[in-house]
Parts: sequence; structure tokens; C-alpha cells
Amino acid sequence: MENLLSKIIAWKREELERQKSRASLSKAIREAAKYKLPIIAEIKRKSPKFGTIKDVNVIETAKIFQDYGACALSILTNKNFDGDIKNLIKLRNLKFKDKNEINIPLLRKDFIIDEIQIYESYIYGADAILLIANVLKEKTKKFLDVARKLNMECIVEVHDEDDLKFVYDAGIIGINTRNLKNFEIDLDKLKLAESIENRKNRIIVAESGIKDKGDVKTALKYADALLIGTSITKNFELLKDFVKK
Repeated sequence: MENLLSKIIAWKREELERQKSRASLSKAIREAAKYKLPIIAEIKRKSPKFGTIKDVNVIETAKIFQDYGACALSILTNKNFDGDIKNLIKLRNLKFKDKNEINIPLLRKDFIIDEIQIYESYIYGADAILLIANVLKEKTKKFLDVARKLNMECIVEVHDEDDLKFVYDAGIIGINTRNLKNFEIDLDKLKLAESIENRKNRIIVAESGIKDKGDVKTALKYADALLIGTSITKNFELLKDFVKK
């Protein structure tokens, strides 16, 4: 009986270690950059402005995006984008199957406005989360600290010069080229990268509006990695084309 109990406890400890482990988004981006363009692939079924983009299966699309070279996956969990937090745990579970079907970091993309959502992200299996500086302001620092204690990385998203006051010591900064009020795209916003302190020691991610190779070329003048959703969800083959150096 004691031997059986010892085995059960050992299994449980192993299971808990797996649950607590987190993949590093920054490491995945840096490793990918050695031989391809680092792209965080977002599965975007719907948006508030454009409605349904493409009715795809999130789990199957995640596998395709990984096969096509994405260095990480962005999982929308907000219902306005037809997101579901349950998709996070489903993908997390695929990391620990025998086949290791998903082996790249999972970014939870949502409007995180309360500390409890950070713990929720951890429980549901996110490796990293998005924090929007324009929404959180001074709270960004506290949220960064909470995430770090859980071994989760953050992308701190900025939209304008004022937001840069709230990036603090974030290692990954996302510049969103989409105006959150009218949803228009302006790639010139990426010039914000020139105003980021300690730029060389941070990873800059260009978010939104990447539709073709021309946009990729423009974004890479300022960014180290790209987060792309709409265009590659519409046409999976674009991802395969974009990641080639």
C-alpha cells in the first residue's frame, strides 16, 4: 500500500511540475530569429469591426501555424473576437501528450484589467500574457510583477508616446499600429520604437496591419518580431511565406 501511495505522490509531483512550467516567449523569439522571421501567429476568427474573418477550428489552426513556422501562438480569449479561454487549456494539454503536438509558447490575448485574470491565465496554461499600457497605466508595473512571480512573460502593448511611460522594465514591448477607437491602421506608429529606452535590450513586436511582404519589410525597420492575425487566418500560406528570411 505504501509503495502504491509513493508512486501516486510521485506521479502527482511530476504532473504539478509540468503544470507549473512555462515556455519563454522571449527565448522563442530570439531562437527563431537565428534562422527565420519570428512571428507570433494569432488565430483570429472574428473582430468587432469586420465581423467573421474565417470560421476556423482553433486547435487545428494552431497546429498548422506551428508547422508553418510560427515561433509562438496568440490565443484570443475575449468573446468579442469569438475567443474562448478554454482553447488555452486545450492547447496546453497538447504540450504534454506523447506526440508533443504543440511545443511553442502560448500568449493569452485579452483585455486584462484585473489581477485575478493573471492568475486565471496561469491556471489555463498561458506562457505569456498581453498587458495594454493605455488601459492599465500605472497598474502595468504591478501586473508585470505578478506575472513574473508566476514565471509568465508579458508583452506590454503601446499605442502612442504617452504609453511609453508605463512600459517600466518590460522585456517585450508590442507596438500596435491599430487605433483602438476607429480601428484604422497606421504603420508609421512603429516609429515609436525609436523612443523606447534601452531599446537594444528589449524585444519589439509589431502588432496589427501586416498584410503582405511590403508591410513585413516596413515593420522590420523597427521591430524584431511580428504578431499577425487577420491576414494569415484568411490565408495560411502567407505565414509560410512570411517566416522565410
